[in-house]
Amino acid sequence: MINIVERKPIELKGYTLVEGFPGMGLVGTIAVNYLVEKLGFESYGYIESDFFLPIVRVHHGVPRHPSIIYINKKHKLLALASEQIIPKSAAQPLAKTIVEWARKRGINRIISLEGIHTPKKGKANVVYGIACSERAKKELLKHDVKLVNEGITSGVTSMILLELTKYNDVVGYSLLGNVVVLEDYRAAAICLNKLAAILKLRIDTRPLLKEAKHLESMLLKQLKQLKEVHENVSKFEERSHPLMYT
Repeated sequence: MINIVERKPIELKGYTLVEGFPGMGLVGTIAVNYLVEKLGFESYGYIESDFFLPIVRVHHGVPRHPSIIYINKKHKLLALASEQIIPKSAAQPLAKTIVEWARKRGINRIISLEGIHTPKKGKANVVYGIACSERAKKELLKHDVKLVNEGITSGVTSMILLELTKYNDVVGYSLLGNVVVLEDYRAAAICLNKLAAILKLRIDTRPLLKEAKHLESMLLKQLKQLKEVHENVSKFEERSHPLMYT
């Protein structure tokens, strides 16, 4: 069972849906929640389903739905923020439900924010893209997004794009930031900057970049401490067990 619940339905024709599900680097979750906070979105609805795990986050003293839909009427934007990893078995039916709902409500664009890992050095600021159609490809190329020409993608987002290939009334694509750490705020900020350019939004991502620098600093400090511990242990072992020569 999967339902999209709209508390007070309004006309959504011409709206853009930006979605973020937990994935590599938690880029989608971080980016969409930041977008909602900074642009003053309001709660619009939520997704209810029996595939959600019985784990609910409490926010301001009340339970919070695992997947919430927010609205910004000024910019004609909807944001879908999910805080639970979607089981593989639910990815396809959920994607189908989202696309059917979007088409029925007149939403004409779906943009997914997520992470990607590329081993190439010097590519941290590059935003990659996967499109559902030639029309979507042109929109990405127009905004200097590097297309992923060959590869594999998975999860709900991949199923949404695949579902959108059946239709021509909704443009759909993914913006992917290059992930380096477990929770990559820098990749989320870079995706948001590109989204802002495409949608002509003003979003200050400096706090996200500051958080990224803080996490990088902490990581370097931890690595240094681990190195020191390793060296101390090695010295201790050498003293306790001197090398034997024959």
